[in-house]
Amino acid sequence: MKKLIKDNYDSIIKRGLITDKTTIKDFTDKLYEEVEEVNELCYVPGFNDYLDIEAINKHDLSFEIADVILTALNFAKHYNIDIERILKEKIEINNERANKI
Repeated sequence: MKKLIKDNYDSIIKRGLITDKTTIKDFTDKLYEEVEEVNELCYVPGFNDYLDIEAINKHDLSFEIADVILTALNFAKHYNIDIERILKEKIEINNERANKI
């Protein structure tokens, strides 16, 4: 996973989309933008409802979800957060919560 994170981060750096001036707000704005793209694929304006999963283009949805995840990984990498370790810790916490139910 570390190689995937590094390769993606490096590619975004090369494109100039992340610099030493990139801020937390820049990352959160980008996350909102990417989540909104997922929302746009799944929501039908005017119907005030979300589409059934069968009606959604899963290929497009998969790429939009990937954009959300990659943006979050870039956010963590930029601020030297060991997200792989944190994900493992969070999964343990979630498992402990599940075992209490």
